[in-house]
Amino acid sequence: MDEKNDICIPSYLRFSPAYNYINSNKIKLPTKLNASDSSKWLKVSEDGLTIIYRGDLRYSYVGSIRANHYVPPEVGLFYYEINIIDKGTCGIIGLGFCEPNIRLGTMPGWDYKSYGYHGDDGKKFASSGKGSIYGPTYTTGDTVGVGINFFNNTMFFTKNGIHLGTAFTHVESSTLYPVIGLRSLRECVLVNFGQKQFMFDIDQYIQVNQRSNFINNITL
Repeated sequence: MDEKNDICIPSYLRFSPAYNYINSNKIKLPTKLNASDSSKWLKVSEDGLTIIYRGDLRYSYVGSIRANHYVPPEVGLFYYEINIIDKGTCGIIGLGFCEPNIRLGTMPGWDYKSYGYHGDDGKKFASSGKGSIYGPTYTTGDTVGVGINFFNNTMFFTKNGIHLGTAFTHVESSTLYPVIGLRSLRECVLVNFGQKQFMFDIDQYIQVNQRSNFINNITL
């Protein structure tokens, strides 16, 4: 991670021609969760990196939250992780990306132009409440990540440092925000946008799979 002028830049983005634009703050990256763009059922820490579900005991309301910025396609690829501090009573946790108008009372992937991977059933969801089998479930102590690749318009997820394969293709949007959803009491997650080292070796992934794209395929 490079830090300059209080800007947190994940190290994998050094391969992008957009790096200088990010470093000069001409392009903004998601750096924390936005308490002003959050369901009322979530409590957000002061640093914007931890959320806790505090819904009604009688019901299981969904609470989702978006990050403070959308992912600029110019970066080519963007990745973030969440650590499951507590799975709560049901472990219904999801992460992914969505557009800014998506309802915050829905889990990631349930609404149009929303994409998610859920911990309780291991399913992936894209613009629909009906998911499909994708990866393993996840729970307390697990670290789950998601990456979006704007070169080929795909999205992938990771669990505990393992790449789970391509989840979605034909992902086309210029205003996708990181989004996290919770649904049961005591659920708590910590998000990492690059403030510390990722569990998944995204730097190696870039070098093996995307470095030529970062060097050659983006024109700002």
